[in-house]
Amino acid sequence: MPLNTQQSGSPVVRRIVLVVLLVASVALATVYGREGESGPIHAVQNAVMGVTGGVGSVSAGVGVATAGVGDLAANATANDQTLTGLREQNEELRRLLAEAEEYRQEVLRLEELLNMKKSSGVTGPVANIIGRSTNAWDQSITINLGAADGIESGMTVMGAYGVIGQVSRTQEHTSTVRLLTDPNSGAAVMIQSSRADGIVRGSISGLLYLEDLREDVIPEVGDVIVTSGLGGSYERGLIVGTVVSVSKTVSNTTGDIIVSPNDKASMLEEVIVVYTAPDVAAAEKAKEEAEAAKAAEEAAQREADEQAYMESMYGGGYYSGYGYDAGAY
Repeated sequence: MPLNTQQSGSPVVRRIVLVVLLVASVALATVYGREGESGPIHAVQNAVMGVTGGVGSVSAGVGVATAGVGDLAANATANDQTLTGLREQNEELRRLLAEAEEYRQEVLRLEELLNMKKSSGVTGPVANIIGRSTNAWDQSITINLGAADGIESGMTVMGAYGVIGQVSRTQEHTSTVRLLTDPNSGAAVMIQSSRADGIVRGSISGLLYLEDLREDVIPEVGDVIVTSGLGGSYERGLIVGTVVSVSKTVSNTTGDIIVSPNDKASMLEEVIVVYTAPDVAAAEKAKEEAEAAKAAEEAAQREADEQAYMESMYGGGYYSGYGYDAGAY
């Protein structure tokens, strides 16, 4: 009877094949467990893993490259609206950064003005400079405080390091400040070290000249010049500048004395309008009186100590340097 090949796929055959495979698997597992790392089954396993591992690495590399290409494609296909939004954000960040820098610099300037007020003892508001004259014959600035703010003509105006001028004209909410360097300005001053009086005057060139000095009180380079308060034009005792040049001639025995202002109005953005300043003259007089009283007290104490010492040494006698007072015996 001929064999029907159609029966090879019958359930009986499939069960026989499954039993054979199961027996073979058990046999291989038994041999694998008993053989060492150098056994034939282990060798086949390592070879297969090496091949599949290499394929995995290549696949990973291809995946990374594909991702990079995908990112580039995404960036390249960004629409105009997205790019415009990014540009606007960048401009906004730049604007905020610039504003922050302006605030930082303003804080530093105001801190310097506050330090000047503390060190000099002056009182008065801080004003913003809102205008500058470019005319050499009229060197002035305009500030944003006026008569409505209590500003009056003649008030001293200072920067963070010294006097720069005085109020020459007021309006309701603004004032004009004539600078010390103006050719029509003049301020009564004194040399801080010698207390000699003089006048500083401006010039078309913007230099300050110290004039009206006696020949015996000529300053030296480096001497500090302060306001004297004479004539009431400026508050007394405020720093004006430093002597930077002294040049004498035959026709000018006092010399041309140039003073460099401590503050330059062209560099300022805010100023102090001085309402009041300490009474320097009264303070100096009180200091001198206090020093004299202290010296007299110390002299009296030394004399009392010497007397007490002599009494303890000589029983109440007094040693005059030439002998003992007879009253001591």
